[in-house]
Amino acid sequence: MPSTLQVTAGAARLTVTVEGTGRLLVLLPGLGRPAADLHGLARLLVAAGYRVALPQPRGMDGSDGPLEGITLHDLAADIAAVIHAVGGAPAVVIGHAFGNRVARTLAADFPDLVELVVLLSSSGKVQPSPEIAEAIRLAQATDTPPAQREAAVRAAWFGPGRDITPWMTGWSQPVMRAYLAAAAATPIEQWWTAGAARVLIVQGLDDVSAPPGNGRLLKQEIGARATLVELPDLGHALPVEDADAVARAVLPHLPPA
Repeated sequence: MPSTLQVTAGAARLTVTVEGTGRLLVLLPGLGRPAADLHGLARLLVAAGYRVALPQPRGMDGSDGPLEGITLHDLAADIAAVIHAVGGAPAVVIGHAFGNRVARTLAADFPDLVELVVLLSSSGKVQPSPEIAEAIRLAQATDTPPAQREAAVRAAWFGPGRDITPWMTGWSQPVMRAYLAAAAATPIEQWWTAGAARVLIVQGLDDVSAPPGNGRLLKQEIGARATLVELPDLGHALPVEDADAVARAVLPHLPPA
């Protein structure tokens, strides 16, 4: 059964759900999204023999802490505190979308705490088209008419025929603004290549928000310590779209449980 604990990280206090035994995996959700996005993937990883920690981002679902004047280093320190509190370093850190920026910063700032970084839906140097950028804006805005927003969510984040329901709700506008500001305040060279950690890049081939070229470029930049896995028929919301496919892609590359 999962357990819930409160972890203090400086001025932040995070709610963390932990389940399973074995080697520690820490799962980080995307921008302005709750840890619930990763519950399906977490259950599959627990069933494979791993212990999974799901921290809620500060500002969401029981976690709190300053949201102004922060950088990615502050958000990475939150997760470092979680790893210390839960035990099991070095951990595998799995970051989805914006969560992979926090995961990479954590690996750069706290190399002794991270054995492997798994990046789901990496964004960066290959930008979405103007049409998709507008769809993302409409999908995230609170005042978009429901039918238009549904079309935008589908266009921006999901592969063909996928269930978009989970991403029709659950967004935190304050957290999105704060985390984007934190990224803007952090020099990219301080986190881009995840320090010296091993990296697994998992990219959906139908991702139009973070196009597959991002994963390929990152693999080139990181070199031999990076592995790239591309998944057909999946978009940006990878673990929400098909947790089973993501688990099948990730599990062969994890250290033994």
